[in-house]
Amino acid sequence: MALLEVRDLEVEFPLGRRTLQAIHGVSFDLDKGERLGIVGESGAGKSVAAFSILKLIAKPGRISAGQVIFDGDDLAGLSASEMRSVRGNRISMIFQDPMMTLNPVLSIGTQMVECLHAHRNISGAEAKRIAIDKLREVKIPSPEERFENYPHQLSGGMRQRAVIAIALLTDPAIIIADEPTTALDVTIQAEIMMLMLDLCRNHGVALMLITHDLAVVSQVTQRIVVMYAGRVVEQGPTQDIIADARHPYTRGLIKALPQQNQAGARLNQIRGSMPTLDAIPVGCTFSPRCDFADNLCFEDEPKLRDIDNHRVACHFAEKIVDQLKAGDADEQ
Repeated sequence: MALLEVRDLEVEFPLGRRTLQAIHGVSFDLDKGERLGIVGESGAGKSVAAFSILKLIAKPGRISAGQVIFDGDDLAGLSASEMRSVRGNRISMIFQDPMMTLNPVLSIGTQMVECLHAHRNISGAEAKRIAIDKLREVKIPSPEERFENYPHQLSGGMRQRAVIAIALLTDPAIIIADEPTTALDVTIQAEIMMLMLDLCRNHGVALMLITHDLAVVSQVTQRIVVMYAGRVVEQGPTQDIIADARHPYTRGLIKALPQQNQAGARLNQIRGSMPTLDAIPVGCTFSPRCDFADNLCFEDEPKLRDIDNHRVACHFAEKIVDQLKAGDADEQ
C-alpha cells in the first residue's frame, strides 16, 4: 500500500447558481520516501489538488467526491481537530513565498518553538535545541543567531531555508512543496532544490513537488503527474516522460523549455491558453489547443489508459507520438 493514495478526487466551488469543478477525477499515489512532481501551467489545478490533501481549500470550495488515504486513514473524513494532528506534523507544506508563510512580528526561533509545542510535549529548552539543529541542517550560518532574528532580517533564500527547517521540525512522512523557489532569485533556486533533495534522501521523507518547471522536476523527482484543466493527462516515471512524453500537452511543455531551443531562436510555445473553470471545453479539455485534435476529441473526454510505462488521457496518443517523432527527425 502506498503512503498516500489520492483516488478520484473532485473539488468544486459554488458560484451563484452554478458550481465550478476545479479538480476532476484526479488519482495518484506517493510511496514512502518517493519524490513526485505535479506539473502544469497556471490554472491546471496543481495547488488545489495539494491543498485538498490537507483540507486547506478555502470555503465555499469543498471536496465533493473521492478519497485521500494517508497511511491507511481517509483524510477527507477526518474532523478539524483530527486534521491538526496530521497537518504540519505528519504532512508538512512549503509555500511559494516565505514572507507570506512566516509571521513578521515573531522571531524565527519563536515560530519554530511554537510549532514544536503544538505537536510535541517537550520543554522549551529541548524545543530550542531541536530548532537550532534544524536551522543548522538546512545550512543556515550562525543558527543560534538566526534563531533570534525576525523574517525581515533574513534574505529571501535564508527565509526559505528557515521555512524548510520548520517543515522538518516534526520529522514528517511527507513534505508538499508548492512552487518553493518561485519567489527566489534564479541563482538561489538550484541551491534550495538541491537542499530539499538531500534532506528528503537523508530523512526518508516523501516529497510532492508542485511546479510549472519541468527542468526542475527532471532533476529532483522520480515520477511525474501532468495536470491540465483540473485533470491528470499523463503520469509515469520522470525520465520516461521527459525522454518520450505521450500526450501532446506534455510534449508541448517539454519543447517550450529554453534548453530545447537553439541559442537566439524563438522559443516554442503552446498556442492558446488554459481554459477558465466556467469555460471548460466539451470532450478533451486540451482539444482547442491541440494540433492533432479530431472530431472525437471535441465530443468525448479521453480516459487515462496504460501505454508502456505511462498513463495517458489521449484518444490518439500512439498515432500522435509517431507523427511528432517523424517531424523531429525531419527537423534534424
